[in-house]
Amino acid sequence: MRRNEASDERERSLFSNLIVVVVFTSLILGFIVYFNDSSPSVRKVALQNLVQQFSSSTLNAHWQWQNEGRPSSILLIEYDTQGNETGRHPLAMSHLGWPRLAPTSKGCGVLWRDVLNTELEVEGFKMYAEYYDGVQLSNNALASICRYRLSTGPYFEYKVYTGQVSKIIR
Repeated sequence: MRRNEASDERERSLFSNLIVVVVFTSLILGFIVYFNDSSPSVRKVALQNLVQQFSSSTLNAHWQWQNEGRPSSILLIEYDTQGNETGRHPLAMSHLGWPRLAPTSKGCGVLWRDVLNTELEVEGFKMYAEYYDGVQLSNNALASICRYRLSTGPYFEYKVYTGQVSKIIR
């Protein structure tokens, strides 16, 4: 009978250990799913802030260009939320009054850096800058856009010749 009791005890111990492993694994998987689902929203909020800043900076550059008599370049001055100057650098302007860029994806990346004074990333995630020629899109050069996107998920577009910034898509 002692062998049966020892065998039963081992089975109960093995069953208990198996239950602990299953519960622990379930909890870990639950945390992974929860945090993985919440991270895109954090990235989206950060991207929304950058979109607002991008839109404000390009619009400010346009009005500064108008105010200074439509020069070929302006000295873009950046401010923080308290109104303190955080930086300044020259920005080439097009004849239509919007920041000028090389009509390439690399040119869109340079525009991001010039306008936002930051690297092409959101919350540590790489942003991709893509140029779409308006002539190829709709046979209208004024429809050219820069698209800024994360590898998966949200993106926004900047119309190169009109200065319009789209809301985040997706």
